[in-house]
Amino acid sequence: MRVITTNLDRAIDVIEFLAEEAEGLRLSTIAERLSLPKSAVHRLLVPLCARGWAEQDAESGRYRLSLRLAVMGHRLLYATRLPDVCQPVLDRLARSSRELVRLTLVQDESLVWIASAQGAPPGLMYQPSMTGAVQLHATANGKAWLASLPERESARIVRRDGLARMAPRTLATFEDVVAELERTRARGWGLAEEEAEPGVAALAVAIAAIAPGDPTVGTVSIAGPVVRVTPQRYPELVEMLRAAAAELQRLWPLAAAPRRARAAGG
Repeated sequence: MRVITTNLDRAIDVIEFLAEEAEGLRLSTIAERLSLPKSAVHRLLVPLCARGWAEQDAESGRYRLSLRLAVMGHRLLYATRLPDVCQPVLDRLARSSRELVRLTLVQDESLVWIASAQGAPPGLMYQPSMTGAVQLHATANGKAWLASLPERESARIVRRDGLARMAPRTLATFEDVVAELERTRARGWGLAEEEAEPGVAALAVAIAAIAPGDPTVGTVSIAGPVVRVTPQRYPELVEMLRAAAAELQRLWPLAAAPRRARAAGG
């Protein structure tokens, strides 16, 4: 079967590629990385710049995405009401745990950060960026989600993404990740001890689907410095996470209710 690549496919490839290059890249570099002719990439970038989706630095000649895509993404996210609906649950969990709490959403066979709450006291506080990619093999959130999938499916995704080295304790081999996912399935929660960042431990649970048999919708996690998030606290923190995940599961349909009502009303 012959696969036809359209200009739309190529434009999306360019957008997805530049989304990982905040500093921008020259035309020749973009073309080389995407294995496309420079002329073809230029024809794609011209309308993207004209419509405000991308921009070219006048001095360096580098192309980068504008903030328009991020703004539209935030509009779509807040239109779902997920942050509004879920934030009170995260705030309570942060106050109870006195650590950082984060929520992810499953999207395109991966996870995206969508909300957080900080419960740690001033001083020794863990406050990472909410814009970076969720490294599935190295984070508690990623492990919790992967462990909710069939084994063959989770293995395929791990092989697809690769095993980027995030910290000295990041799992280094595919076999190590598979074994860790087996442990995660058995205990029902994900754990990352200094695997995504040195000095940080995190625990996470998956938010079950609304209807039996549907895929997991997201994950919720607690993270903090290893001097506070110790193995002795794990049982207590896991119980907090499970209670929060059950509440988030009940609230999740409320985010879609306004959209369904608008659609029904025309």
